[in-house]
Amino acid sequence: MKKLFKVLDKLIENPSRLNLGLLNNILKFGIPFNAPHGFTIKKLSDEEVIISLPNKKLNHNHLGGVHACAMATVGEYCAGMSLLRNFGISRYRLILSELNVKYTYQGRVELEGICYPTQINQDTVQQGLEMEGKYFQELKTVIREVNGQEVAVVTTLWQLKPWEQVKTK
Repeated sequence: MKKLFKVLDKLIENPSRLNLGLLNNILKFGIPFNAPHGFTIKKLSDEEVIISLPNKKLNHNHLGGVHACAMATVGEYCAGMSLLRNFGISRYRLILSELNVKYTYQGRVELEGICYPTQINQDTVQQGLEMEGKYFQELKTVIREVNGQEVAVVTTLWQLKPWEQVKTK
């Protein structure tokens, strides 16, 4: 598993078009719950992470719009990728602790989640990890239509912990 995590870190650190394609394919298997939704990482940088949520029948609710849970999931995914962009997966275990969504508009076209890794103060996180052995980081992800209309804001709270401190069975 450590070797795979190091490969993922390299792809995340160098998000060329080819690397994003590889990352998207690997994560379809690595996160099987997300695979049917068709999420695609479109941009992965220090400034922003953008993940698309296709407007397809599988992602629809009973009214024909994009399902609330699909929006929540892309928001979680986007925030998680923002953390991985900053810290990688080979050094820290990430666990979602809380998720809150405020829906403001019914999405009826392709959507995208946008999270800004600049929300993360690496010095504060490092200090928290050194003092407590874990750190809780809140992130906000905006879900919007590709034309820019905001449809939801997903707020997530993540626990970061060094792998060496994770208890295993």
